[in-house]
Amino acid sequence: MQKPFSYALLLAATLALAACEDTPQSKMDNAKESVSEAAEAMGDAIEESGEAIEQKANEVMGNEPTTGEKIEAAADDAADAMKDAGDAAKEAVDGQ
Repeated sequence: MQKPFSYALLLAATLALAACEDTPQSKMDNAKESVSEAAEAMGDAIEESGEAIEQKANEVMGNEPTTGEKIEAAADDAADAMKDAGDAAKEAVDGQ
């Protein structure tokens, strides 16, 4: 008597698990999403390696900016940011 009940229970559990399985459409959607994420990651990796190759090429060819040029560019960027912040503050005061 124990075996038929166990078999019936096992069959019911198997059918319940089969009913919970994803539909073919959801499997396809999941696969598309996985492929899309993988392609995006691959594109990011290619972009990063391209930037690294470009930097190494510039170093080898002597086209890499000097430390002084980098400092000058950073100072120019900071000056521009300060000017923009001042303009925004002036507009805020004038608007009140």
